[in-house]
Amino acid sequence: MPSSLLGIIYVEIMREFQSSASEAALMQSLFRGISFGGGAFGGVVIRWAGEFPCMMVGSIVGCLCFGAAAFAENLITVVLLIGVGAGSAFVFPLLLSFTNIGHAFPASTASKFMSFITMGGGLAMIVTPYITNLLIGHFGWRGAFLMFSGFFFHLVPLGVAVKLNFPPADEKRDESKKFQCSDQTAVFKYGGFVVISMQMVLYGMFGYVEPWFLPDYLLSKGYTKDDAALLLTLIGVASLVGRVLAGLLDPFFRRTKIIYHWSYMFGVVALGHAAFPFFVSVYPALVVASVVFGLQFGLFISQMSPITYQTLPWNLYPTGIATVFTLYGGFAVVGGYICGYICDVTGKYDYVFYVSSLASMVCGFGSILLYAVDKARHKDGDSPLDKTIEISVITKP
Repeated sequence: MPSSLLGIIYVEIMREFQSSASEAALMQSLFRGISFGGGAFGGVVIRWAGEFPCMMVGSIVGCLCFGAAAFAENLITVVLLIGVGAGSAFVFPLLLSFTNIGHAFPASTASKFMSFITMGGGLAMIVTPYITNLLIGHFGWRGAFLMFSGFFFHLVPLGVAVKLNFPPADEKRDESKKFQCSDQTAVFKYGGFVVISMQMVLYGMFGYVEPWFLPDYLLSKGYTKDDAALLLTLIGVASLVGRVLAGLLDPFFRRTKIIYHWSYMFGVVALGHAAFPFFVSVYPALVVASVVFGLQFGLFISQMSPITYQTLPWNLYPTGIATVFTLYGGFAVVGGYICGYICDVTGKYDYVFYVSSLASMVCGFGSILLYAVDKARHKDGDSPLDKTIEISVITKP
């Protein structure tokens, strides 16, 4: 939900403080990058301090950061409070949402319920744009920050409910997940994981440009805020559908390794990115491009865990999935600034979408190259990456 609302508030922030696109984009790129990429660090803190204290402190600090940002007098304060403060704080509720599912359900069914968590992100992308527009229209962006601060406070009673009703964590299981330096280097000995890492770097930097910059881009082309909100809502709807399809089409994807499917999926993403500037004057085409982006985004998010599982041995999977999310989130931090800088230099957002399209093509080529090398090296037997056992949309680390 925060990532969706920041894309709209970004427009108001940039205009109030008369900032460049690259400077204002740090607010949302830092938030998304730290909240997603801080999982490895957050896991260490949770094991040290405990789940309930981290849930309470993270939720309260995140709410306070959003509330304090409403009174900010300059852009630097907003970036620090939202990007760094709230981003760091919300690492813990995000990470614990998956952990709590593991506590509440047996291992045989936990992964199924984890898929519902990813659907929650899709639902948030549907409703948040209109809620944000409504709040800004009545209270301005400062009032919207205050209102969302109250919305996010619901994490506190939810954390209390989890503490009172869920069974305690399995200490032996947590012990087995402690960070091992040798595991961190071992994951990069697998060619498939190297390709995935490259894809996460580029996808983290350039894969989320529509929610970040589409509102301001459309306003610069003469569209209204409602037009932009509609496209963001369509992205949310399509993202939810994509997450559902990832489960329904699981038998199809499991016929071969998922990373091979990413070759043509990234090709479709590349076309979707390029469609926004190319067909900017044709609103129905923008609707189609938004749906394409949302579907692919939902599929990619749902498949990050299974694709890592297929690529690595089980004993390296926890380290692998932590590395994947850290790369994705970490490079999202710099991605927003880079995209904003491209806009500042060129004077328009068109090249941001074209660069994102090019990055997607490189990601797709990585999967094609891996497929070719894999086939060449394993003509007489199965590839070491061939794990076609049944897995769900979200596999628990």
